[in-house]
Amino acid sequence: MARISTYSIDTLDSNDKLHGTDQNGNTRNFKVGPTVGNPGGDNSATLVNYITEASTNALAFKFHNANFGGLGSRQPGTISVTGTDEQTDFSSITTLKVSKFPYAASLQTDPKTAVNIITYLVGERIKFSDIQNPNIFGVFNLESFVQDGDTDFYDMGLQHISSNGQFTAGNNSSTTPDIYLLEVFGSDLHYDHTQSSSSSTWSITHNLNKYPSVVIRTGSGSKVHAAITHNSKNALTITFAEAQTGSAHLN
Repeated sequence: MARISTYSIDTLDSNDKLHGTDQNGNTRNFKVGPTVGNPGGDNSATLVNYITEASTNALAFKFHNANFGGLGSRQPGTISVTGTDEQTDFSSITTLKVSKFPYAASLQTDPKTAVNIITYLVGERIKFSDIQNPNIFGVFNLESFVQDGDTDFYDMGLQHISSNGQFTAGNNSSTTPDIYLLEVFGSDLHYDHTQSSSSSTWSITHNLNKYPSVVIRTGSGSKVHAAITHNSKNALTITFAEAQTGSAHLN
């Protein structure tokens, strides 16, 4: 073999391969970029997926249904639901059973938990997204994170906000469980309400999970003041002396 320095410099492409040795001492070619298939499965072990899945800095979890990936019991590094469907709509989720160990950490000899950081995120808006396709996502308010007895699993209470797609658990045969990243989603949340029908009372459900400030404009564009009642962190009522149309910006 020629000296490495004699080879030309190239940039990485998803179709490139790296030559090396696996953990069993066997010589292998390793794909650089994404391939068809589900992350976490044997048919998608590319360098890009491996870095994402193996990073202990990432809050990444493999999704299981009640079949537990065919392994007989709830597994470290997973989030799971009670049903057995291969796919579960994000919009139907109100509770997830969450391992205290993220997926990458669960593979370590001395795994570190993510309990403190997830507990800190209670009250925040979070997003789960498929590591292979970020257009598959679910946005939720994280309402609670409570340990299930003395187990290594926690019940995560969620309020669905918006989403596109489903959690995929697969059928443990032709499809395998997907892995999802948990991230904080948005730091300056706002909501714009349009009141088309004239009314002295505007009832607004904003789902911002906070008590926002409110700027009110009438149909003519004039900024006005009115009585504001925060019914909860996700809803408020604006009351006028007379019926009005217009808009309200909540921040």
